[in-house]
Amino acid sequence: MQDATVDRLAKIISENRPDGGSGKGRHLPEASTIFARLRLAEGWFSFFLLALVVYSGIWSVQVVQWVDHLNLLTPLTALGLLVGMIAAKQPRVPRLLSHLLAVVLGLLLAFWQTSSADYAGHARVLLANMHTWFFLALNGGSSNDNSIFLFFILALGFLLAYTSAWLVYRTRSPWLMLLANAVVLLINLSIVDAGYVVFLVVFLVAALLLLLRFNLYQASIRWRRQGLRCSDDLGWEFMQAGALISLGILVFSWVLPWGYMNLQASQIWTANNNPWVQAQNIWNRLLPVSGGNNPQNHGNFTNSLTLGGNPNLTDTPVFQVKTTDGSQYLISLTYDQYDGGRNWYNSLQVENSNKAGAITYDGSRDLRAVNQTITVINAPGEQDAYLFGASQIASSDQAVQLVSGKFDEQVVSWLRENGRLSAGDVYTVTSYVSNADVQTLETVPMPAASPTISPNSDASVPPTYYQPNVVATYTKLPANLDKRIGALARQITANAPTMYEKVVALESYLRAHYTYNLSITSPPPGVEATSWFLFQQRSGFCNYFATAMTLMARELGIPARVAAGYTGGKFDPKTDLWDIHGVDAHAWTQVYFAGYGWINFEPSASFTTFARPLVSSTTDPSGNVTPVGSVTSGRTTERNRLTDLNGGSSGGSGDTGSGATQIRMDVGIVLLVLAVFILGGLLYFSLWWRRLFQGLSLPSQIYGRVSVMASWAGLSNRRSQTPHEYMQTLAMVVPGEAATFERLGDIYARERWADPQSFDHPSRSGEVGEVPSLWKSLQPFLTRYVLRHPHFLKTLPNQFRNVTRRVFTKRTRRSASLVVVEDHLEHLPTLPS
Repeated sequence: MQDATVDRLAKIISENRPDGGSGKGRHLPEASTIFARLRLAEGWFSFFLLALVVYSGIWSVQVVQWVDHLNLLTPLTALGLLVGMIAAKQPRVPRLLSHLLAVVLGLLLAFWQTSSADYAGHARVLLANMHTWFFLALNGGSSNDNSIFLFFILALGFLLAYTSAWLVYRTRSPWLMLLANAVVLLINLSIVDAGYVVFLVVFLVAALLLLLRFNLYQASIRWRRQGLRCSDDLGWEFMQAGALISLGILVFSWVLPWGYMNLQASQIWTANNNPWVQAQNIWNRLLPVSGGNNPQNHGNFTNSLTLGGNPNLTDTPVFQVKTTDGSQYLISLTYDQYDGGRNWYNSLQVENSNKAGAITYDGSRDLRAVNQTITVINAPGEQDAYLFGASQIASSDQAVQLVSGKFDEQVVSWLRENGRLSAGDVYTVTSYVSNADVQTLETVPMPAASPTISPNSDASVPPTYYQPNVVATYTKLPANLDKRIGALARQITANAPTMYEKVVALESYLRAHYTYNLSITSPPPGVEATSWFLFQQRSGFCNYFATAMTLMARELGIPARVAAGYTGGKFDPKTDLWDIHGVDAHAWTQVYFAGYGWINFEPSASFTTFARPLVSSTTDPSGNVTPVGSVTSGRTTERNRLTDLNGGSSGGSGDTGSGATQIRMDVGIVLLVLAVFILGGLLYFSLWWRRLFQGLSLPSQIYGRVSVMASWAGLSNRRSQTPHEYMQTLAMVVPGEAATFERLGDIYARERWADPQSFDHPSRSGEVGEVPSLWKSLQPFLTRYVLRHPHFLKTLPNQFRNVTRRVFTKRTRRSASLVVVEDHLEHLPTLPS
């Protein structure tokens, strides 16, 4: 019986304990639950860093506002991260089955959220639209259904988060995870305002720290296998070093030169026959993006213009212009093709170099020169380095690339070769503005009535001749355009005999019968925006007015296009400058008159129409004039339209785009609150530190402060240690100050336990006067050690609770100080006399 008892006791003692064999804690059977499997050995801080990396890309997607309801990405991404971590940590479900279940779950969640957001939960309607979309995709059609894009982007957001967690915690491939998220982040940052580089900063810092922590974790596993031991604080030391390295890299990258573009590489990248551009064309055909209301901005200009929701323009100062004619609009670029849904874009283009000071114009008649010196106050959002100036720009003090239509040779935009505009830039442009009067423009015939010239004819070209390519490009209409638009245009112009009178009739009709309204939402999914504006909504902002007039003019066979930029702003007599703000961003219509070029028209209600001179001038602003058509180049590019689709933005017009958005404002508010919180915390700590141990003797105060700082680094005084032994322990950590620690411990012990009347007591021997110099010597060493070993972060919640409890107990200062010091000193043994 005794032997059986001994054997049983030996078996119990030899059993493995979950607490490492220490015998502390309750013994549990071998864990097999999912919670035991999900202990994150890499540390939850690594999961926090992973979430920052993934959400940096997700936030950039939400800022662009490709479509409505992108706020749904936030919970789906969090769910994807959790599912990915669980799948990576559990060992029972096979890998392929985990991935299959994740894909199915992501698609179901995206379908559920999309049907709830766009169709009020009617899943059958969404299924029918998806069936239609697949049919169009297989048969070369085009779609205008934003819900399909919302479904895809929600599913991809969930799967990106799932894949990121899997790559980190299962396959141990953090670099692949970073690459995938970096692609998402950079694609979206190339569209939004430059201020959102904060997302890139967050991404880089989190990525570098995650790599450091992950590599340290991998190394610690190898060390343990090899029987090596490392400090528990090594992780914090690595993270501090990593934070400094990250900061250094960011500062270094900030001062590097930017804005360089290799033209040959750019030509290859944007060539119209490369796979990337072909993929863009398929994307634009099947996944148009219109979005809803835009974030706040002061003008955003891209290679597409979208008829979306409220542009939310701010009154931010953009330009100051010194000019000879302040009535002129500032143009950035124009658009020639409408997709039949809600997007304007440009057909194939070529770029030709134009040196600073070189004059280029299209040979139109009756032009006058307008000089403008433009100072950039807050740069507008630009996809490309657009140069602003009165139309048509003829020369600049900047070296530029002239972007022209490949087939019609009409200038679309001027691109600076030294990068996009930035605050503080100053440049000068000279524009050749039309000076043709009404009587002159009324003599220009319709394109159908203009003379024809044989390609082999040597006869001079009459001024009323239209280039066939210009007419073909700028009268092109989408096949699915509502027939009522053409019928309305013909009804409006029935009594207008000349081309000019027809255009004015369209302009006047829109201004008189439609309301200018910024506070509108996007057209319903699948509805053509111009028809919706003309026959249902009957109100909108400049993009809608300009589009309606342009399409109705084309229905009549009149070449027309949409222009984007800013109005002339307001004149400031104090500075003799024209001030242009974000609210001046605008879109309008340009009509081509043979011999006189592109003429501006203002169809938007509440805006002043363009003034025509009373007498036409025949002054030719010639000089060293180079017609656009004479500049030849073999380079051909098709504008990047995939990254142009900025959701709820209005594309390229001023009533468009996304710049300094509400999310940016929220980030600024959060940072401000955080800064105030940190400053308040520092102030509170300073007051608490000054009052700590107040009322005790000077040696007790200094000894107490040293003990507190040492405990923050994990070097607390143990019950069995005397002051001499405790100071020896600290001296081993800071060997350079061993004598100082020993001296402080000796003075404190004698001050506390020696006979106050004996000459050994520090107050009688005068040694108390040494204590301030000892503290002055020890404080910097202890501070640096605490920063390198922040053990207090592990116990910070308990300390905060204790401090809060003490504040609300309303104890006296002396009582509170005595309680605090006793917490550190009550366990010290009494020394013999």
